[in-house]
Amino acid sequence: MSHTPMKIDHVLNDIVMLVLDGHDALNELGIDKKKIYVKIVGYDEYGMWIYHPSFKASTMKKDKSIQEKNVEASILIPWGFIASVVHFPGVEGFDFPNPFDSEIGFEINS
Repeated sequence: MSHTPMKIDHVLNDIVMLVLDGHDALNELGIDKKKIYVKIVGYDEYGMWIYHPSFKASTMKKDKSIQEKNVEASILIPWGFIASVVHFPGVEGFDFPNPFDSEIGFEINS
C-alpha cells in the first residue's frame, strides 16, 4: 500500500469520523454522540467546520411567533472537543448512505 503523507487538507470536502471528548456544549446543536460522521468543509485556528444539510434554525416571524425551518449550516467543532479524526481515503461510496439521512451524529429534538 503506497500513500502520500497525510495532511489535514486531505480531509477537506470529504466524509470523516470525528471522535469527540468533553463535548457537552455541542448537545444543544444535536451533537451528543462520541463518534460522528461528518463532511469537513474547512478548518482554522479554532477547530474544524462541518457541513449540516438540514439544521433546524428558529426564526421569529412578524407576529413574534417562532418558526423552525431546515437550513444548510456550517458548524464549528472546536479543537478542544476533537480527540481524533478518522479519514477513509480512496474508499468509494463511503459516504453512501449519506450519514445525515440516517441521523448518525445528529439528533435534533423537535
